[in-house]
Amino acid sequence: MKYRQRAFTLIELLVAMTIFAVLAVISYRTLDSLFKTREHLNVQSSRMRDVALLFARLENDFSAVIDRRVRNADNQKESAMRLSPLPPSENDASLVFTRGGFGGSVGASSGPQRIGYRLRDGTLQLLMWTSLDMAPRVVPQAYTALSDVRDAKWRAMDRAGNYAAEWQSNVGDLTYFPSALELSITLTSGEQYTRLFTLSAGH
Repeated sequence: MKYRQRAFTLIELLVAMTIFAVLAVISYRTLDSLFKTREHLNVQSSRMRDVALLFARLENDFSAVIDRRVRNADNQKESAMRLSPLPPSENDASLVFTRGGFGGSVGASSGPQRIGYRLRDGTLQLLMWTSLDMAPRVVPQAYTALSDVRDAKWRAMDRAGNYAAEWQSNVGDLTYFPSALELSITLTSGEQYTRLFTLSAGH
């Protein structure tokens, strides 16, 4: 018995090539979607990590707040903590306060420090002054605390649970620290985060 070898016809080849092309397109789109999803998750994870680091930094700062008034460059006394809803000037911040010194490598702490936070050009900045009582034309050092920030709003909460966008901790000889500080930030990507920080100095 003779067997006749059957060859593919042109139509069958075209059909096979069409099916292969469709499968290739589907595979490409699937892989592209997976890569984009992974990239998005990596970016989102990185943002959440940066926000978590910022909140940890603020938690540390607020736990070390002390009642130490300072003199500004105009030789005027300022409160130990000041919160203002107005846009800060070039050498100022929205939230400014005095905190205890940072711990050294051998357990010793540095002296008290004047620091502040402000939103400038899409960046939440940490400002640090070289001394508590400022000489004329002293310029603070600005560091990036969190980038890609669209908006940042601070509120102070008193002991009765009332919120205020403005606060002065020292009125005459009396000191009134807020019970807590709230920070609400909106990233340029649209994510929103709000955190309430209790102040031991306010209790």
